[in-house]
Amino acid sequence: MKHITKTLSAFALATLLLAACSKQHDVASPESPLLRDNSARLSVIIADGDSSDITGPGVVAGGKVYRNGNVYTVKNFKQAYSPGSGQPADGNFYWRFSENNAGTPATYEIKMTGVATGDITSADSLKFINKSFASVTAADWATATNPGTHPSGVPNIIGMDQVTGPAPGPVAAYANGKGWYIYHWIGHTVEPVSGRTLLLKSGTTIVKFQITSIYQNGITGGTFPYYNFIYQTF
Repeated sequence: MKHITKTLSAFALATLLLAACSKQHDVASPESPLLRDNSARLSVIIADGDSSDITGPGVVAGGKVYRNGNVYTVKNFKQAYSPGSGQPADGNFYWRFSENNAGTPATYEIKMTGVATGDITSADSLKFINKSFASVTAADWATATNPGTHPSGVPNIIGMDQVTGPAPGPVAAYANGKGWYIYHWIGHTVEPVSGRTLLLKSGTTIVKFQITSIYQNGITGGTFPYYNFIYQTF
């Protein structure tokens, strides 16, 4: 979601949302075990205080991964895709925390999908917790909230938490109070839910991550989707 042209009617947008949600789960993925320390046998090993370009299939140049201690920051991650009909385009991005790099439909650990690539799905277990990223520990997995079944009828998706403004019913129906972003109908912008951290679990490995923006260079209302997020593996 985001900046939708003024010529796009509310009905057309609602139709796009429904169509995208109905097609966003067409790629299956096998389990992909994560590496606990995120430091060995990676496709991208980043020294503390350093950064690396994001590479991989379909990656659009300009994205980078930065490391500060055990925390990794991703800026301007984007993969090329064949957009669906209408605007905004829908598509899939794939990420592998265990490699600090982009993934594929067969190897992803999280997938960004749907209209404006705004929904998050995982190849394993996904939860969220209302705590700041810095304060979340591996132990929080036990009390974190499962997003349950998405309004589209598919489980294990984190998408729209709430919508503000006079959004049409079909759009508002996708706001389930268990998402990572707020959609502002007036202005058509996406804002991450403050203080909400996402958690991924694979085996005994837990990754906490937080989406900070889906706009290029983190400028709300700018070019989208360009994923910006932070993460840490336990």
